[in-house]
Amino acid sequence: MAKSNFNTGIGAKMKNLFSSANLKLSSSKKSSFSSNSSTSSGIVAKLSNSIISMLSEYSVQQEEVVGIDITPNSIKLAQLAKKDEKWIVEKLSYRKLDRVEDIKNSAAKISEEIEIAYKASKFSTSNAAVSLPVSSSIVKVITMPLMTEIEMKKAIEYDSLWENLTQLPDALEEYSIFHQTIRKDSAQNLMDVLFVASKLTDVNQYIDIVKNAKMIPVVMDVRCFALRNAFETKNMSEMTKAPLAILEMGMYENYLLILKDEVPFVSDIFVSAKDKELLGSEQTDDSLQPIIDRFTMQIKQNVDSYVSRFKSEKIENLFLVSNSPSVYQIADIFTKKFKNMTVVVLDPFNAMSVPDQISEKLVAESNNSSFTAVVGLATRKLDIFGYYQKVTGVNNINLLPNRENVRKSQRTKLFSGFILASIIGILIIVSLAIGISFFSKSSENSQNLINYSQIETQLDGLQLKMMKLKNENKNIIEGLRLSETATTNQDTAAKVLIELAGNAGLNIALTKISFDGNITYFIEGEALSDSDVINYLSKIREIDIFDSVILEKSFIAVEGSNIKSFLIKIEVKYEFMSRKNLESAIGGD
Repeated sequence: MAKSNFNTGIGAKMKNLFSSANLKLSSSKKSSFSSNSSTSSGIVAKLSNSIISMLSEYSVQQEEVVGIDITPNSIKLAQLAKKDEKWIVEKLSYRKLDRVEDIKNSAAKISEEIEIAYKASKFSTSNAAVSLPVSSSIVKVITMPLMTEIEMKKAIEYDSLWENLTQLPDALEEYSIFHQTIRKDSAQNLMDVLFVASKLTDVNQYIDIVKNAKMIPVVMDVRCFALRNAFETKNMSEMTKAPLAILEMGMYENYLLILKDEVPFVSDIFVSAKDKELLGSEQTDDSLQPIIDRFTMQIKQNVDSYVSRFKSEKIENLFLVSNSPSVYQIADIFTKKFKNMTVVVLDPFNAMSVPDQISEKLVAESNNSSFTAVVGLATRKLDIFGYYQKVTGVNNINLLPNRENVRKSQRTKLFSGFILASIIGILIIVSLAIGISFFSKSSENSQNLINYSQIETQLDGLQLKMMKLKNENKNIIEGLRLSETATTNQDTAAKVLIELAGNAGLNIALTKISFDGNITYFIEGEALSDSDVINYLSKIREIDIFDSVILEKSFIAVEGSNIKSFLIKIEVKYEFMSRKNLESAIGGD
């Protein structure tokens, strides 16, 4: 990050820190000497904890990494930045590889390609976050007796904990292991622990590749969680509350990840060598159909198993990630298979700010979902003070064997910079305090008037937009009222139009509604984002008179914008084509 941001952040926090300390010290003078001694010790302890907490959070915010996604047919590098809750793609580079059957035998070539890609885009840090294949990792959620962190640490040190709770194929010392407590139930004296492991030979293989490319591996994640972390670039609060389901399919990785409250459920999808080969090239719908049938059967089994085991809500959305050039054909076929689930090809860039020069690179790629893993890796930070221990979830996984040594090294560098920055920050605070004392009330009032004028102009513009929307809504409702004088299935048409318009909201614009004369309606429209389309689908699926609601298409309306065009197919229940049944259903409205 820029030095000015570093100094400003440290300066503000140091000012607050010293102000808090001064207040506590002044109040302590009123007590006796012994009381002063006790209070001083408490202040020192609190001050130390405040400094460590501040450094911990600050280091997570500032530490930059380059995400590196390594697959047998390509390597991808990305670096992101976050400003005012908005993610920005700062650097992006990728290189195509001739098909690599064995990454170990081609390690030197891969390292060379990473180095070329790194230099081509002039990345600003050599710290790297890398993912391991799901096929070479073990992911479990273990329910075990409630333990304190100290008790758990001792059990791990004596190698008794994991040997008793897991059944690893090989000896425990042959694995790199990461664990995190994700849920505690004091009433039942139980807790859930996320257990992630990978063979050290596999981990070291990727570490050597990155080091030979003259970069420093600081985070070693599992690929399925890298896909999940790509959602950090989106507004998760706008997503539905149902479990998050991600399917990766292609020539190399095939699995389903279901996530609810950061508790993961990972299941492998069996794919034959022939099917993997077909997924690696463009195919017709006829050739894809039997492959998707085999996927569909396994996905349904795993989804049913998840819902039954965790007593979960139904999964409403399935996000598809694939390196297949036929990814959109695959999504269309899945949509027809899963009529009660919305299938979306995951585009990791659609909620991000992408500079023009990077957009030009992406235009040449027909499938942005293949960048999901590298985007997720680029959101990672090197947690050198244990900040993420306070944040349960899957965005903290690190299978790097020497991660503690890496943290110590980075802490030393941070403290050196912090001492210098603190001195600069204190000087800035003193200078600002002196400067502020010379400002007069008139200058403050002038600034307030300027701000007021700007806000008033913005308010006028928003009120004008709101009036236009109200007029448009009034015209739509008036037209619908006229249609209420119709009979039989035209009454149904009026009810359908009212429901569709009423649930659209401000972020959905309906451009065309057509009716086949029987029970089927086709709705065309535009939305500000994928999440708006998904939320609209969720709302109209709850309407009693609809038998099925299917998202037929979803695509970018105009090149260079984030506006999404969509086509939704709706079928009305046969019984509601009768006026009598319809009036009964809607209470005679």
